[in-house]
Amino acid sequence: MKKRLFLIIVILILNSLLVQSQFSGDVDITFTTSQNELTVGDNISLQLNITHPPNYKIVIPELQKTWGLFEVISQSEIETVTHDDGNQTTSQNITITIFDVGTFQTPTLQITIQDPSGEVAERAVPQINLTVASVLAADDAELRDIKPQATLPLPPRWPWIVGGLALLLIILIIARWLYNRWKRRPEKVTVPQPIIDTRPAYVIAYEELARIEQMDLIGQGRFKEYYTLTTDCLRGYLQRRLDFPAMDLTTHEIKRMFRESDISTENTRLWYYFFSNSDLVKFARLIPDIEKSENLIYEARRRIEIIENDLRPHEVKL
Repeated sequence: MKKRLFLIIVILILNSLLVQSQFSGDVDITFTTSQNELTVGDNISLQLNITHPPNYKIVIPELQKTWGLFEVISQSEIETVTHDDGNQTTSQNITITIFDVGTFQTPTLQITIQDPSGEVAERAVPQINLTVASVLAADDAELRDIKPQATLPLPPRWPWIVGGLALLLIILIIARWLYNRWKRRPEKVTVPQPIIDTRPAYVIAYEELARIEQMDLIGQGRFKEYYTLTTDCLRGYLQRRLDFPAMDLTTHEIKRMFRESDISTENTRLWYYFFSNSDLVKFARLIPDIEKSENLIYEARRRIEIIENDLRPHEVKL
């Protein structure tokens, strides 16, 4: 019996690896630049092309302002082109710069791919080596004298006199206006201090999910807003419950923070797939299935429940 169980587990693992290999093999990623000679401060144009079968969904993350040693200037809109053979190429241009001299490698960049069956995988973009030279010539070591001060003619005085009188007049007008406004000022009103919500994080999240559900965004066809509000609600919950800046992190960064917490691996995977599938609607312009969209709030509540059950194992489970 034990040998049979072991054999079944081995077959399942091999099958999963084979499917993942086939899935990854369908996608070709290139990351190139046409600029051969670079100097300090130049704008460097990087072209990212992902060639894939039709109906694949590609999510390219939005880079932070600082990307390793590079500064990100811009990321173009994502474009998808269909070829004669039926395959498609999803492209984006990334413009960066660097203020240092030497040879540098672009940092790791992970993209998310979903095939038509709903299988989600991550692929790393190939890294590029960029050599940046100084703006000075290599043999330019000559010291040069400082240029003498230039002799400029003295300007006429009357513009200064007229300008001074005009400035004085403007100051008097502003002073008069301020005085009149001060005389007509309303009585001092005590501004109430902002109320800090001390309720548990899950209570606040449930209340917000109920509010989103009542907005009937699905019935109005506003899917992107519906998914954005729901994922922002969960990010706010994580920020209050796990004390990390979930509102400012990407999906991959949240996954890394989960691994450093007390959340189980299985529950980390469930949260990651929730955010990844939502990103397809928010960033890849995917029109989701109505039935799945109507089930989104329920799935969001379930994700909150598994966090609470992981963090409070000795309390009554929700």
